[in-house]
Amino acid sequence: MIRRSQYRCAFHKTADPKDVECAVDACRSWASHLVETGILCNASFYRHENMGFLYLEEIVKDSIPVPDRIDVEELMAPLRSCLKLWPEEKGDRYFAPMINVYYHHTAREDVDSWELERTTAPKTRVGRVAFVYPEKLPSYVRYHQMIVEEGLLKGDKYAFISLHENLLFSYYEEPRNNVNIKGSDEESEVIRQWLAVDPESHFDRVKAKGENFLVIPCLFTVDRLDLPKE
Repeated sequence: MIRRSQYRCAFHKTADPKDVECAVDACRSWASHLVETGILCNASFYRHENMGFLYLEEIVKDSIPVPDRIDVEELMAPLRSCLKLWPEEKGDRYFAPMINVYYHHTAREDVDSWELERTTAPKTRVGRVAFVYPEKLPSYVRYHQMIVEEGLLKGDKYAFISLHENLLFSYYEEPRNNVNIKGSDEESEVIRQWLAVDPESHFDRVKAKGENFLVIPCLFTVDRLDLPKE
């Protein structure tokens, strides 16, 4: 089984770009090690201005007790000198967990089955951000949770959207492999309801440079498929 999660961090505005580059390379190396040793399936890290966004796929084996979540602070430790701390209820930390609000697939199969669509064509691992008006945030979350619960809307198998404050981070892959949770071609009633409340009115496109979801640069991405073939 694959357990997915997303995290947000904040770069110091005065962080030296060369220091950031070296730290990112070290994080990439450690993430590659965790992929090689079967702890991670995918780790992808993106940046928008002074914000960083991390997407993880952890490998959870049914034959052993479910482990604690991977220590993200340890994984990304080389970046600490370049980051600001987030105040959290359980103590300050560099990477704030984001709350998942949207996906198209439950990722319960074995790792090889989960990765199958990634083997059919070269894929681009895309990260995006969106800014939701604070007063519109409850509406966005409510309808997207309803869409997930209904399970009929088709979209990329690997799509995953999470929330922190009023900011959304979206991960997906291109070309997309469109699926839905229920595996059915029924028409979505919830989508009709979502369209009726004017989805466009939820997004602050000024902050997203004219987009609802703005594609952002990838600092590193590693996946099982990137490992050298024996």
